[in-house]
Amino acid sequence: MFASARFRQGVKAAIPIWIAFVPSSVAWGIAAQAHGLRLDEIILMSAWVYSGPAQFAVLEPLSAGKSALQVLVAGFLMNLRFLPMSAALAPYFRGVPRAKRAVSCHVVSASSFIISYLHFQKEREAVAENITRHPEPDGDANLYFFLGVGVTSFLVWVVGTGVGYGVALGMPHGFDEALKFILPGYFAGLLVVEMRGWAMPVICLGSLLAAIPGALIDPGWGWLTTAVIVATAGWGLEQWMLRGSRSSSSWA
Repeated sequence: MFASARFRQGVKAAIPIWIAFVPSSVAWGIAAQAHGLRLDEIILMSAWVYSGPAQFAVLEPLSAGKSALQVLVAGFLMNLRFLPMSAALAPYFRGVPRAKRAVSCHVVSASSFIISYLHFQKEREAVAENITRHPEPDGDANLYFFLGVGVTSFLVWVVGTGVGYGVALGMPHGFDEALKFILPGYFAGLLVVEMRGWAMPVICLGSLLAAIPGALIDPGWGWLTTAVIVATAGWGLEQWMLRGSRSSSSWA
């Protein structure tokens, strides 16, 4: 009963991820269809790779007929970021059988990591500061929360890419290039997922607008680079403002 409650808690926490995944997964499905991938190939890649940046990165090598080794290396390098994410989550899953953790790691993504890690940190801090009377959840409870976030987000991503393939059949040729501009808001949203008030909409909008000159400067990576810079700067600004407000409160 407790396991199912934790899973449902994770599902509820994953709703912002679903909202971000819908446009980005559909965009990838459209782009993949435009690059010649079939529906079964699109579904298989989304289910096996499960990484938007890596999947976008390998589209050009695939359509250009590059070797399988080049495609694998490109995807591998893009997904190296999952190593520190997994290492950061591992302490919260102590006591969970290794096989269970190995299977669960497939649904690690930037979004499922951020949501789960911040949630676990808040629970640990609440216990340490005696804010709650409940003990810190054990490894199994944390894993069920993580699976609630990760499994449902995974399903949304895979289904969304399949939907994108269907949508692409009715799109004019070349329209997939315009869909790149959906992604800056998605990446910015992941970076600022915990922000409230003015920060989230302003940063997402700023990332979207900054992607336009960025794409003109560097069609390959400019749109993503500028989006990350804007999102990171916005996050740093909010952290600076939070520290300032805390300092003012402590002096009061």
